[in-house]
Amino acid sequence: METYDSTLMPRFSQILAQREAELRALLRATAEHPQEAGSTGQHRVMDFKDVAMEQALATVDEAKAGHAVHELEEVLAARRRLADQRFGHCLDCGEAIDLRRLAARPAAALCTTCQAIHEHERPMAMRR
Repeated sequence: METYDSTLMPRFSQILAQREAELRALLRATAEHPQEAGSTGQHRVMDFKDVAMEQALATVDEAKAGHAVHELEEVLAARRRLADQRFGHCLDCGEAIDLRRLAARPAAALCTTCQAIHEHERPMAMRR
């Protein structure tokens, strides 16, 4: 199993810690300040377009929060792999994940080949 230069691991640790902090801050802000109608403290007359816009914004905020939760789970898992000295190796095949992939997506758990397989299988499973 190929290993990466040990000088790279502290850098990945720093990147993952920073991303974890960003995601936690985003989730905290979303929980503390949900999209509210009339948040200015004044009573507003709303028409159907206003209501539809606020519902659409709430849906987008909910999707962003869901994505942030998922990404935070991936980041925490990557940090555990760093601590266990398993970081940078595909969870499926065990091969080293290309450094360019890790640079682009430090929380990547799969090599590009295994990721493609998972992405191809997922739509098939959804059709059943």
